[in-house]
Amino acid sequence: MIAPATLVLTLLLCVAILNVPRKHVISIYVIGMCFVPADQAMVISGLDFKVLRIFAFVGCLRIVMKGEHYRGRLNIMDWLYIFWVVAGTLAYLLVWGSGKAFIYKLGVLVDTFMLYYVFRSYITDIADIVRAMMVLVGSIIVMTPFVMFEQFYGVNPFYILGRDYTSHRDGRIRCSAAFSHAILLGSFAASIMPMSIALLRASSRKNMATKLFCLLGVVCSIYVTIASASSGPILALMAGIGAVLCFRYRKYAGIAAYGLFGLVIFLHLTMKAPVWHLFSRIDVAGGSTGYHRYHLYDQTVNNFSEWALIGVKGVAHWNVWAGDITSMYVAQAVFGGLLTLLLFIWMVALCLRFSWRCSLLRLDLALQWLLWGFFCSFLTHVVSFLSVSYFGQITMLMTMSFAMCAFLIQRKKRLMEMGRSPESTAAKQRRKAPLFNPA
Repeated sequence: MIAPATLVLTLLLCVAILNVPRKHVISIYVIGMCFVPADQAMVISGLDFKVLRIFAFVGCLRIVMKGEHYRGRLNIMDWLYIFWVVAGTLAYLLVWGSGKAFIYKLGVLVDTFMLYYVFRSYITDIADIVRAMMVLVGSIIVMTPFVMFEQFYGVNPFYILGRDYTSHRDGRIRCSAAFSHAILLGSFAASIMPMSIALLRASSRKNMATKLFCLLGVVCSIYVTIASASSGPILALMAGIGAVLCFRYRKYAGIAAYGLFGLVIFLHLTMKAPVWHLFSRIDVAGGSTGYHRYHLYDQTVNNFSEWALIGVKGVAHWNVWAGDITSMYVAQAVFGGLLTLLLFIWMVALCLRFSWRCSLLRLDLALQWLLWGFFCSFLTHVVSFLSVSYFGQITMLMTMSFAMCAFLIQRKKRLMEMGRSPESTAAKQRRKAPLFNPA
C-alpha cells in the first residue's frame, strides 16, 4: 500500500502536471522521479497503480485536455522503441502464457508507451532538454543532504515516503535515498555529472550563480555516486568523467569505439578465460559481486539456444545465484529473446552515435557542449547497463533519454543546416566563447 505522505506528494505533483505551463511539465516528472519512491502503489480492484503509472496517466490526461499532442512524424527512434516494447511484451506472454502475465505485461506496456508519448509531446525544443538537465542537477543537489544523513546515521530519511530500507555491504552503508536500490541511485548520480560539466561550460561567463550551481552539481553527483558504495556506478562515473573531459578530441570518438571493440576481441582470443571473466576481477567499491556477474554472462552465452527465440522464465536453473539478473543487456535477452536484445542495442547505439555526430556540427559552442554532455550522460547508462538491470523510477530517465534522442533526430535537418551555414566573423567569435545561458 502507498504511504500517506507519498500519496499526498503524488497528488500535489499530479496537480502540478495538470496546471504548470507547458515548458515546465518535464521538470515535474524529473522531480517525481527523483523524490517519490517508485515501489509505492495504490491497489484498486486488485490492480496496482504505482506512482509512475499514475504520473503517466495524468500526463496523458493533460495532453487530451489541453490538446498538446505530439504532431510530428515518427522517426527511426520512435519505431525502434515501439518494436522493442512490443517484441519484449509478446515474447514474455509466449513464455509465461498466463492471465496474470497478460495483466502484468499489459500494465507495463501502457506505462511504457504513455511515458514515452508524454516525453515526446513535451520535449519540443533544445530549451526543454536544457531545462530538464538543470532540474536534474538541482535534484541531485537537493538530494545530497538526505544521502549524507543516510550515510552517517544508517537511516533512510525517505522512510516517511515508504522507503525504510538501507542496505549494507562489508560494514559499509549503501545509500539508496528514494530509489529502489543503491546501484540505481549511483547510476542516476553518475549520469548527472556530465550534464553538470556541460551546463557549466555552456553557461555565460558573467553568470556566476549558474556556474556555482553547476559546479555544486558536479561535486554532489560524485559524492552520491560514491555513497552508493557500488562498483558499477563508480565505473560509469569514471567513464563519464573521461568522456566529458575529451570534448576537444570528440571527433575521434568513433575511432576510439572501434579500437575498444577490437581490444575486446583481441583479449577474448588471447585470454585463457572468456573476456567477460574480467567482471570477476572488478571490485572498485569493495565487496562487489563481480564473480556473480561473470557467471551470469557466461551462462547466458552457454545457454544461447534456450533463450534466443523468445527468452526464458528466469535464470535460476542456470545455477545463477538467486536468479539475480544484474545486467540490462542480459535482462533483454532472458525476458525477450535475441530480437528484443538487438533492438535495445540498436537504440543505445543510435543514441550514442547521433548525439555524438550532432555535437560535431559547426554550432554555437554552448550547444556543442550540451549535445556532448547528453552523449556522455547516456554513456554512463551504457556502462551501468553492464552491472544492473534498470527498474523503478530510473526507467523514467532512460525513457526520457530515448525521447530526447528521438527529438534530436526529428530536428536533424535543422541542426545540419545550422552547422553548414556560412559563418560571419561575429558568429566565429561566438563559437570561441560559451555565451549560452542555460538558466
